[in-house]
Amino acid sequence: MDKKYIQQWLAFKGVAIILMAVCVYYIYGVNNLIETFNTKSLFILADTIEYSGKIIICISGIPFFIWVFFFSLKVLFKKGIQPFKKYTAIGYVWMILSVASFVLGIIASFVIPFILMASPYTSCNVGKYSNYYVINPALCKDIDPDEWKKR
Repeated sequence: MDKKYIQQWLAFKGVAIILMAVCVYYIYGVNNLIETFNTKSLFILADTIEYSGKIIICISGIPFFIWVFFFSLKVLFKKGIQPFKKYTAIGYVWMILSVASFVLGIIASFVIPFILMASPYTSCNVGKYSNYYVINPALCKDIDPDEWKKR
């Protein structure tokens, strides 16, 4: 083995390890560090809804990062540095579903505000309350934006 091949091998394996770490960090961050639990209020449709398009996009990106994680794992355990000759069927299907999920998440993050504008909900466009939509504008005063910290 020559020196150039060893450097390429180390670079491929190093990038695979870094990509795996980034994927784990992203999935952990979306699941544990972002306020994703209030997104369910879009489906419940109570008096108060909290909506943030950024959270929808982050959640829809999780399948893609899972695919990248397993692809990097496959690269890490592959002998040599040649490209893959064949994709697995499950990997190919998961890749298509994850990209479709991400694209649908981006589209949904732009469509949902228009749906909320056409609904009876009113936006609370004041400071911390910009992500909240309420049926009665008087309910904006009762919102506790730091409620998630208490849980």
